[in-house]
Amino acid sequence: MNRIGLFFGTFDPIHVGHETIAEFFLKNYFDEIWFVVTPMNPDKVEKGVSDENVRLEMIEDFCGTNKNYKCCDIELKLKKPNYTSDTLHEIYIKYGKKNFSIIMGEDNLLTLHTWKNYEFILEHKIYVYPRFNEFNEKANLMSHKNVIISDAPMVRMSSSNIREKVKSGHSIKKMVSERIENFIISRGIYS
Repeated sequence: MNRIGLFFGTFDPIHVGHETIAEFFLKNYFDEIWFVVTPMNPDKVEKGVSDENVRLEMIEDFCGTNKNYKCCDIELKLKKPNYTSDTLHEIYIKYGKKNFSIIMGEDNLLTLHTWKNYEFILEHKIYVYPRFNEFNEKANLMSHKNVIISDAPMVRMSSSNIREKVKSGHSIKKMVSERIENFIISRGIYS
């Protein structure tokens, strides 16, 4: 049975940090990485994100180059804001009990205990990648039996920084793949 890593995100835009993390987990843990496009993260309701269909198309374009990457649009069909526990229920309804695990940044693990139905989420293996943590806090759940702390590379990159660079006319080379850069420029996203 294929081992599938569910990589949730707004991906606004997807950048080389996301790509580096996906490559690491594909090489070390999974047979497939599913990029689950989140239309509205409950923690980002006030921040405003780009059109979900454009982000979905961007991820489809990105995944089209790698047979082990899949774009998952399941959250676009769910009530907003999107909660990981609700999405997992829907994934099982649609795809059955496959070998799904979650890929999560250490910053999200810090607050996981505050998420809706977090106990259900913890019934799944959660593979954690390091994130910059200015307070050097440690998540209480790091020692949970289903939490696997990886030695994935730490990539300090921000989608909001990329959006600002595009808006101000600066280059985003080396921050996104050439394919995604072309997608952003051709669509006039963030300009």
